[in-house]
Amino acid sequence: MNKELNSSPTRNRALLAVILVGSLVANVTAQAFGLSLFISAAFGVVAIASGVALFSAYRRNRGVPRS
Repeated sequence: MNKELNSSPTRNRALLAVILVGSLVANVTAQAFGLSLFISAAFGVVAIASGVALFSAYRRNRGVPRS
């Protein structure tokens, strides 16, 4: 049995984009409801990390021809 994950660059970028948007929404919601600064900062760090990873994936795979 082949148990490899289907990890195409497009799927990875889509997942990173969903994580980025979700963490941004959670960050804004945490700030709007006045939750702890640490919770808001944690979502901010996740948003920054996923944004950097998304940009890195874009730069790494932009020369790959599409099939």
